[in-house]
Amino acid sequence: WNSFWTTIQISAISAPITAGLGLLTAYILVRQKFWGKDIFEFLTMLSFAIPGTVIGVGYILAFNVPPIEITGTGVILVVCFIFRNMPTGIRAGIAAMSQLDPSLDEASLTLGAKSFTTLRRILLPLLRPALIAALVFSFVRAMTAISAVIFLVSADYDMATSYILGRVEFGDYGLAIAYSSVLILVMLAAIWLIQITVGKRELGRRDSFEF
Repeated sequence: WNSFWTTIQISAISAPITAGLGLLTAYILVRQKFWGKDIFEFLTMLSFAIPGTVIGVGYILAFNVPPIEITGTGVILVVCFIFRNMPTGIRAGIAAMSQLDPSLDEASLTLGAKSFTTLRRILLPLLRPALIAALVFSFVRAMTAISAVIFLVSADYDMATSYILGRVEFGDYGLAIAYSSVLILVMLAAIWLIQITVGKRELGRRDSFEF
């Protein structure tokens, strides 16, 4: 149960942060113009291309000494999931935001709204499919990650996947199968809850008038 609740907690914390940072990065890449934008976009994709084992070992080497000593804590797991899964949210945000006319931003700014208000009141309601995709992918990946997690777990912060792997190594296949089945049900319930909470994108249409 310790590993189960730890997995739920860390996944629930990392998924919204991952989706939020991904969509915010996508907004910067699509709507803003600055020097080195292509380099910045390339760097955001690197964490998705690097193998998980390399990321796990790299996080241990980077955060095992002061001033940022978070190895063996839940923080390092959250940070790993955020930057490991963020490229998917970025690509989903870029694909969705590229379909929105920039005149929406310009009209909002012309009427006196700030950039954050434009993003929150105008763009975000139209980006609900991308937000759902980012949240679902981030949560499911955090629940099922194994390659990087196996190096970052500790006795106090054990993840479900590493616990299942340990049960399989000891030949306890019944418990491993039951645990996996529970994770599948939890993820299905979480996906349904995310879809209900975020909602669907609604596009209005003006009524036609007869003269």
